[in-house]
Amino acid sequence: MTKSRGVRGAAGGCAVASLVYLLARSLLTLVVSGLMGLAHPGASLAKPLGFATAAVALFQLLIGLGAIGLTLAFLLKLTRLEPEDLRITLPAPWSPGFCLPVFLGVANLANLAGALINRITGSPTTSEVLPSGGLELFVYFLALCVMPAVAEELLFRGAFQGLMRPCGSAAAIFAPALLFGLLHLDLAQGLTAFACGVFLGWLAERSGSILPGMLLHLVNNILAFLTIYLRYYAPAELSFGVELFILLFFPVFGAWMIWNARRQGFRFSAGLRPGVDVLAVFTSPAYSAAVIFLVVYAVFFVH
Repeated sequence: MTKSRGVRGAAGGCAVASLVYLLARSLLTLVVSGLMGLAHPGASLAKPLGFATAAVALFQLLIGLGAIGLTLAFLLKLTRLEPEDLRITLPAPWSPGFCLPVFLGVANLANLAGALINRITGSPTTSEVLPSGGLELFVYFLALCVMPAVAEELLFRGAFQGLMRPCGSAAAIFAPALLFGLLHLDLAQGLTAFACGVFLGWLAERSGSILPGMLLHLVNNILAFLTIYLRYYAPAELSFGVELFILLFFPVFGAWMIWNARRQGFRFSAGLRPGVDVLAVFTSPAYSAAVIFLVVYAVFFVH
């Protein structure tokens, strides 16, 4: 019973914090759009009339950082989360040579599944329109690659996972990963985010640090950024070849790495702490309600 009450409270805290993040991001977007409209009548983030692309990317960067900062402050102030629970510390020995290709394999396998879902459902595939170079491209790189890799890992694998950790590694990995996926508010992107979140959560538990996950997250973002850039500015044959190589090579190579490691006795469960079953997070009414809300919001209000 004590463990049940503990997982309900921790999962509920993560659920409320995820809605705080969504609300903070929405409010900051409205504020920034309002200020843009004051500077240039009719302008907003959706229609940045009179604003340079670098300025728009900078606004998006600040909104993302602000929303995550406010959510972290909420968790540290109103829950039992402590700064040391974030695990911003040097990791125990880990194997980048194994984790990086396996992580990229998971990410790109999920990307392939997401592309299939979009094709079946007829959903359009959207991506950022990147500038060709200069300061604008650098700011977009910070907003789309660096900021998510650092700030999202700090919130989801740091704060959310730190809040869930007393319930055991399985629940600590699963609960934040599901919210991480749902907060992307897109089925295909959410599937990739969930799969990546599970792997990064596992890595945080095994290494005792969120820093390796930040590195892997950054590399994945850079590869995605590269494929989008090539799609706009490189010859079609080169762009298609690089994208196809990334999508197919890493799942195959990652699967081979896992098979080879398993032959040598590697177990993903080694070093993880026992605790409640992953589905116990749904015994939290707040967590279940947040999951349902995010699904409904993504289906009926975003698209």
